[in-house]
Amino acid sequence: MKWRNWSLHQRLIVTTFLTLTWITPTLAQTDKPLTRAEVYKLIPSVQLLLHNQTQRPAQRNDVIVPRDAVKTGVSSEAQLFFNDKSLIRVDQKTTFRFDPGYRRFNLPNLIALGEIIPNVENGRALILTPPGSVVTVVETPGSQIRILAADCAIARNNQTPINTQNSPICKPAPKATAVLVAHHQESNTTQVFALTDGDINISDSQDKKTVALKGGQTVAIRNGIVGNPQEFDLPAFYKTISLASGLGPGQEKLLAQESTPVQETLKAIRIETLAALKNQAQRFRGFTRTFLSDALNGTEGDLNPRPGVSVRIINPEVVTGTYYKTSENTAIFYPDNNPNAPKNITVDFDQKTITIDGNTGVSSNAGLSGNNARGSVINANGQITQLEVIGVNGEKPQDNVGYRGTLTTGIRRGR
Repeated sequence: MKWRNWSLHQRLIVTTFLTLTWITPTLAQTDKPLTRAEVYKLIPSVQLLLHNQTQRPAQRNDVIVPRDAVKTGVSSEAQLFFNDKSLIRVDQKTTFRFDPGYRRFNLPNLIALGEIIPNVENGRALILTPPGSVVTVVETPGSQIRILAADCAIARNNQTPINTQNSPICKPAPKATAVLVAHHQESNTTQVFALTDGDINISDSQDKKTVALKGGQTVAIRNGIVGNPQEFDLPAFYKTISLASGLGPGQEKLLAQESTPVQETLKAIRIETLAALKNQAQRFRGFTRTFLSDALNGTEGDLNPRPGVSVRIINPEVVTGTYYKTSENTAIFYPDNNPNAPKNITVDFDQKTITIDGNTGVSSNAGLSGNNARGSVINANGQITQLEVIGVNGEKPQDNVGYRGTLTTGIRRGR
């Protein structure tokens, strides 16, 4: 799947606090807790940018400490494994840097004297944190994302790095989480995808608006303004997003390719990702009933169903499925009853036109309708094909995000 290039100028800050648990003997030979990660896996080309040193190709087991960075090229990936067993997968065309942090964390038999702040300067990263992790905060220029936030004050960027004697001691997160975060500089947009349920909250920089995400929900922060949560299709996500491999249904065999410590992390996270899949499926069953009722009654249909109104389509045949916007004006609809026969969509919400599977008809119309997006193609004989996409919350669907929807065919009312 193709994603847009992300900016080097806007920063995405993921607050990660590290402890000494599994690390290799070389790293363990110290009396002080360490704040570092190792390059666990890499797909060339990945560059290592050590602080005040010349850039060089990264190698497996390279140690990353504050003010160091990794930079991935086209079709590249780097995986970083932290002292607290957190795993961060850094996608292609991404620069991932660490800065000094501000807080301490009290962990079993250990007080972490320092935190580090991984700084995603461009691109996207998948943050995977097992129980006991101290990855709690993600910051962007206009937003703050709290992941199972710790029970002590969150440091702000204008604070000095921690004083190990006076900094508050925090507790680590009690359960596993998985969150994908991406930032697009050209539109100044951060997109957050929650893969697990739990305490995942997104707010603007001034805490004027905060939204909570469930597993299978996403939210965009544009120019510092937090949008509304939208549903995306988790099963489709795992089939198409390689960065999340090993977390979805039927992917447990992929874990055998990992080292034992990483397997332990992924197994703990899979418990939560699979639970989120079941919970979303229950929500979707409720949505599907609403979709079918709305299609049969000709109503708008959204997360807040309205009473039925007069029928617009006679003898409707309704198929549920998943909608993907693949570019500015193109999309694909995968029917649930026949996913191997996708429908190609060309839509222009600005011009309010749509083509469904190559058919433009004698007239067409597309637009945003309440929480949903809708497009219709009408043929000369009165046949109508209507596409409805759920949960876009008054905004154009995001690229490469699976949205639930319906495709309805029938005869236009009045024929």
